[in-house]
Amino acid sequence: MDKLNQKHEKLLKALASLHKAISIFELFKKEAVSYNPHMSYEEEYRGHRDSMIQRFEYSVDLFWKYLKKYLEESLALPPIGGPKPIIRECYSTKILNENEAENALSMIDDRNLTSHVYIEEVAEKLSAKIPDYYKLIQKVTDRLV
Repeated sequence: MDKLNQKHEKLLKALASLHKAISIFELFKKEAVSYNPHMSYEEEYRGHRDSMIQRFEYSVDLFWKYLKKYLEESLALPPIGGPKPIIRECYSTKILNENEAENALSMIDDRNLTSHVYIEEVAEKLSAKIPDYYKLIQKVTDRLV
């Protein structure tokens, strides 16, 4: 299996994991009930939220690295460094449309905030955006198969 396919498979596994975390977190918020008798609702909420954020973090990393490999192998472009230049190149090569590129750049910025999830406001804002970011990654990944 070539490296592009390997990266694609890893990304699909990460997206499945992220999707599961999003589903669990959204269900937990909807039901608003703690299931662990050893934790308060708030502690359990933060655990589910932070799990989703961590899965988002590695999914984004795998996504831009997959795009990098796609540009190099499928379009024979020279190596490009860093996630934002890769997103911009994907826009200029029509892999991403303008809206997708803007959202992907915002997603990269938000991914860089994951080191600050100990700040409740950052974690809450980020957790609200992750489902839409997941949909963007999934849509682009499906299109590049």
